[in-house]
Amino acid sequence: MPFIKNNEFDYKSLIGFLPEPVQQQWVWLVFIIVTIFIIAGVSNGANLTDGLDGLAAGTSSIIGATLGVFAYVSGNIIFSDYLNIMYIPHVGELVIFASTFIGATVGFLWYNSYPAQIFMGDTGSLTIGGIIAVFAIIVRKELLLPLLAGTFLLESLSVMLQVSYFKYTKRKYGEGRRIFLMSPLHHHYQKKGIHENKIVVRFWIVAIFFAVLAIITLKIR
Repeated sequence: MPFIKNNEFDYKSLIGFLPEPVQQQWVWLVFIIVTIFIIAGVSNGANLTDGLDGLAAGTSSIIGATLGVFAYVSGNIIFSDYLNIMYIPHVGELVIFASTFIGATVGFLWYNSYPAQIFMGDTGSLTIGGIIAVFAIIVRKELLLPLLAGTFLLESLSVMLQVSYFKYTKRKYGEGRRIFLMSPLHHHYQKKGIHENKIVVRFWIVAIFFAVLAIITLKIR
């Protein structure tokens, strides 16, 4: 768990109120439910982020690079012991997959940068989000996803807040009101007249900031 020393998250803690034999019997089901929730959440976050040329691809490559670092240190017994994180044998092999993922997203970004020549679509963005979620679960860094994939989270929250507030005000006042000019969040800035390129680059900067914070958690224990 990030920020907490000598504490590896156990899914049994989510059903800790049940007797120990029941926990042992049903912890697999808890893991499956949490995994479905994580994959669905990150996939939809990536899908919502895919709205401007180069935004989803650039952000995903940054997240992929960070997950590659986590895979390497988690699969190295010396680094994992020094950083006080769970040692997972052979998980360092995932660095190869992470490198492939980064190469694919950056290669796509070459043609998807403004003005885009090719487009990702829902199939691509949902898949990218799923890959990121599963990768994080394999290296046992799923609790870092709200920070590491912070841009996805902000985009998702902007949509949830916009829809919820619109429905609430429509029910209360008879007319729906909005928090943002348009959601997801990147379209809000677009409506404010900021150029698409500037929005995308600034979101990349925010994604790098989140990635650095996620890596820093390795030492803040």
